[in-house]
Amino acid sequence: MKNVLILTDFSNTARNAALYALKMFKDDDVEFNLLNAYDLEFSGSPYVMQVKEEMAYESEKGLKQEKTLLKRIFPQADVQTLSGFGSLIDVVHQFIQKNHPDLTVLGCRGESALENFLLGSNAYEVIKSIKAPILVVPKSAEFRKPEKIVFATDLKDIAKDEVMNPVRDIVDRYRSSLMFVNVLDDEYVNRLDAENKIATHFPNIDLSFNFIEGDDVSKSINRFMDDNDAEMVAMVRHDVGFFDRIFHPSITKQMVLHPEHPMLILHDELE
Repeated sequence: MKNVLILTDFSNTARNAALYALKMFKDDDVEFNLLNAYDLEFSGSPYVMQVKEEMAYESEKGLKQEKTLLKRIFPQADVQTLSGFGSLIDVVHQFIQKNHPDLTVLGCRGESALENFLLGSNAYEVIKSIKAPILVVPKSAEFRKPEKIVFATDLKDIAKDEVMNPVRDIVDRYRSSLMFVNVLDDEYVNRLDAENKIATHFPNIDLSFNFIEGDDVSKSINRFMDDNDAEMVAMVRHDVGFFDRIFHPSITKQMVLHPEHPMLILHDELE
């Protein structure tokens, strides 16, 4: 992990995600890029240029303050700041295309109220739109050494082995155990064959495969994490159907979110 992108809107939620990332990689030689995106909701005013300049100034000012705060807590951290004009998705996409960070970190609200959406609109849009490894940190999450990582899986193999690099990096760093979890459904899967294929991506790593039942996928996974005292959940977004089973609003409105669990979202492009 050499380059970590951290998204910020200067909120407490974003700041918590930044602190989580800095603590997670505090002993490594990592460049942290703190990125703020700002945009105009209107474009017809004759004062657009003036407003844009003012927003740019406020963005850079906020980034400077955030960097000062982060460096006060982690003085050895290499923190760079970047300010970009445009929608959050466009600005993040441009940065990733140019710099290819190993990981993108962002915060999410993580309220437990039933009527609230799982991640908040911005976080969810980033996950859906950005084809890169993303770590989502709920606002209440405090960093704990990830001794156990739950890997939610549909038991389908991935197209590119390097997709698993962020997981392997964290597992190697913290000697974590990986607990693969598949929520049983009606689709037939040769489990032994699927497990063997998945295991080839994680040589010399403590693995286990678990099968759980439940109509609400998210709730079942969260319950499994709580029962096993896991610190983080990972998943690969290569199957829209499986991903939507976990994150679709109609499902998440039925569950009580456990916001203490950070989520590592990986993206696999099918060949």
